[in-house]
Amino acid sequence: MLNEKYQILLDQYDIHADHFRRNRGGILCYSDHGIFSLARTSLSEERLTAVSQWTQKLKDAGFPYVDQYILNKNNCFLSYDKYYEPYALRKTFSGPECDIHSLKDIKTAASSLAFLHCISMDLTFSSDYLHKYTSICRHYHQKYTEIKSIFRYIKKKKNKGTFEYLFLNEINDILKQMEYAITLLGSSPPSHTGWCHGAFQHHNVILSGNHTAIIHFEHFFYGYPLLDLYYFLQKVLEKNDYQFRFCETILQGYQIKYPLSRQDLTCLYGLLLFPEKFWKISNQYMAHKKHFVSPRYIDKLNQFIVSREIRTIFLEKYLQTYNVF
Repeated sequence: MLNEKYQILLDQYDIHADHFRRNRGGILCYSDHGIFSLARTSLSEERLTAVSQWTQKLKDAGFPYVDQYILNKNNCFLSYDKYYEPYALRKTFSGPECDIHSLKDIKTAASSLAFLHCISMDLTFSSDYLHKYTSICRHYHQKYTEIKSIFRYIKKKKNKGTFEYLFLNEINDILKQMEYAITLLGSSPPSHTGWCHGAFQHHNVILSGNHTAIIHFEHFFYGYPLLDLYYFLQKVLEKNDYQFRFCETILQGYQIKYPLSRQDLTCLYGLLLFPEKFWKISNQYMAHKKHFVSPRYIDKLNQFIVSREIRTIFLEKYLQTYNVF
């Protein structure tokens, strides 16, 4: 029997589901008209409208396998439970997610991403609720500035623990790496601007029968499509111990439909060189800094340090293979 909270929410829509299954943050609803996902959302009504308009535009342009937010009976995208928590319903797809450890799956995902970028290249879209993106160089310089600020905080801290000493032991090499990466990003920006998915990863790729669906366009923006490729590549490499064959497979799959210039490959190297994982862990530490530092942050930092050697070997192999300098 359906939970009362979800029944109250579903009653706000014109859909009749046969059965239900829990998923991340909500439920999947199976009906004669397809599969729907009902989940909590932090997006505004205006942003959901923009996302819905964009995915419809993609469908009209020849990329049909994208999810779609659904209006409720009040002609709104947001619905509320009895505690006034916001939820949204979207039509989605059945099938397994892209397996991040499968070369076949990640090549298919990369090819689909390239096709998405090709389709959206000539599309125009206007909304006051688009995410804005400036230059890559400026974006990563801001992260560099944040790391230096964290460094100053930790250096002055009197009662240092394991996390702080690990951080200080790595910081000089990290700053040099960041500085070099930023120099590369400033001298070799991506060769194309265009529409980006904004959160492209294996969880957002559904391998459904004879087609590949891409879902969750909540973070779409106009910027550099190369960033989508980088985020996917970085996630896959982290989960597969920086094995170079995963990088080759993704770039091969992507370039079938969207060739990369030498400048793009240089920019991609700069992005991969930037120790973004270190920045992320350090930011999490600062956001939750208390008298007691969670062992989780220490474990994450240790994992980053352990992976530095294989990451360095990977980056050297990338330089040799793609001859970016």
